[in-house]
Amino acid sequence: MDKVDVRFPQPGKKAPTANLPKNAEERAGALIELMDRLSAHLRREAEAVERRCTGAELARLAKEKQPMMLVYEEVSRLLRVDREGMANLPDDTKAKLRAATRDLFDASAENADVLRRNSGAQKILVDTVVNAINHARQVTTVAYNSPTPPRSTYVVPSHGPATSATLNTRL
Repeated sequence: MDKVDVRFPQPGKKAPTANLPKNAEERAGALIELMDRLSAHLRREAEAVERRCTGAELARLAKEKQPMMLVYEEVSRLLRVDREGMANLPDDTKAKLRAATRDLFDASAENADVLRRNSGAQKILVDTVVNAINHARQVTTVAYNSPTPPRSTYVVPSHGPATSATLNTRL
């Protein structure tokens, strides 16, 4: 507990307040601007994945996206529950809202497609490396002194560099 000097009046601390829009028109305007920023961010993220950027840059992009997504969810929820306010929005605002929604949907689909393709390419690469390692581990020996003709068998080495492999499972 903090010590307070009671001889001098202390200014009261105000609780932090959320700076959310107050009416439907303000919410719609904020949502349009936010969806435009989010669409641009998703396109930057997809472009970074296609450029094979570092994990640190991708993590930074994901960290920047999270607060925008949280605000988007809250403002869109507030706008959806205000049916009367939505009905009274001007037609040009409704048109801008539809266009921003369509653009965000397209950017999300492009982003998901890039991530899906990248994930598929990484799976192929990992499978190829694993198959190459397994093939390199197979040591061919010829079995002698057996009643059947000589045949090839495969033996996995019990130690050495051929027995260790590490897979990077991060995106």
